[in-house]
Amino acid sequence: MVGISLFILLVFLSVWFCLRLRRLKNKAPHELSGRAKEKRLEQLEKERSKERELQIKQEEKLQHEKEAAQIAKSEEKEKGLQEKIATMEEERRNQQVLEREIEKEVEKEEQLIKVDSFIERLRNGVAKTRTHILNNLTEAVLGKKEIDEDLLDDLEEVLISSDIGPETTQRILESITAKVERKELTNPEVLQKEIQLEIEKIMSKTYTVPSASECKPLILLFVGVNGVGKTTTIGKIAAQYCQQGKKVLMGAGDTFRAAAIDQLAEWSKRADCDIVKKEPGSDPSAVMYETVQKSLDEDYDVVICDTAGRLHTKKNLMEELKKMIRVIRKLIPDAPHEVLLVLDATTGQNAIFQTREFLEAADLTGLVITKLDGTSKGGVVIGIVNEFDIPVRYIGLGEQIKDLRLFDAKQFTESIFA
Repeated sequence: MVGISLFILLVFLSVWFCLRLRRLKNKAPHELSGRAKEKRLEQLEKERSKERELQIKQEEKLQHEKEAAQIAKSEEKEKGLQEKIATMEEERRNQQVLEREIEKEVEKEEQLIKVDSFIERLRNGVAKTRTHILNNLTEAVLGKKEIDEDLLDDLEEVLISSDIGPETTQRILESITAKVERKELTNPEVLQKEIQLEIEKIMSKTYTVPSASECKPLILLFVGVNGVGKTTTIGKIAAQYCQQGKKVLMGAGDTFRAAAIDQLAEWSKRADCDIVKKEPGSDPSAVMYETVQKSLDEDYDVVICDTAGRLHTKKNLMEELKKMIRVIRKLIPDAPHEVLLVLDATTGQNAIFQTREFLEAADLTGLVITKLDGTSKGGVVIGIVNEFDIPVRYIGLGEQIKDLRLFDAKQFTESIFA
């Protein structure tokens, strides 16, 4: 019985084992296939990841290349634009240089025209003086073969009659005589040139002219008798300074003539500058003080002061001038920087008397010669400069602002002798 049981158990175990083995054989390939599939999936995922990374890198590369291309294009465009701007700027600069050169040429031509015009008017202005001197010189030299005592006497008469004055005539003759004695001068025909050179030497006296930039404010005091054109001269000079961009103030110091105050006020409007004025009869020194004080308070560049010109009350006039100068110096110790005497060229030898009188009241620094056009007495200017050692600063040839010019000794002498 026991043996049968064991046999049945063995058979059962054998059958179970066989079934189990078959099941395992059927099941194993499915399990292996699943793992392979997982591995394959993992591999595919990795490949996809690599592809995505590669794609991303390619996209990034394309984006970078695109951006680089855009930047390069932008830079090239900007460079081209900058080059264009630089070219335009260069053309603009060249155009400006050309315009400036053209302006300079035009200014030079205009200046030459103005100078030529002024020289021509100067020649016309001193025509009577020139005719008188040259005609008499020609007559004196005519037929002479040498420079002797008789010719020198005739020459002296010619010079004195030309209003040059005895002192200046003597100076010119001494110079010519010395050259004759040294045998440097023998031909009578060159006497005219020698006289011209001597006169130019006399008239070339110069002095340092203060400027508005060196002295601020620059104080100019004008003196002269009534009727010489003093107020008009002041107005013209004020206008010229204003045209130069200077801030100008006038002081109506001739308080004894209502017409002088009104005339100066009219010139201030014409020149577009300011003026300090008081009622006729006011103290001229008070006008000077107020004028200079205003110039200091309000930063003016140039102050131009008028004064009275009543030589028939000589003592009072001189005292007034001295007082005015003292008042000015209380505010500005080295002022006035210029004291200019205005003389009428038509008055001839009387201008010498006026110069001497005004020198008693003030240290004159220069002369303004008006009405030089149309007079035969222009030679008096030479005598005044030589006798009193005062240079000519301005000469006037007409009524316009431009007709008052800075004096040029060479132009002046050439206009008389050329």
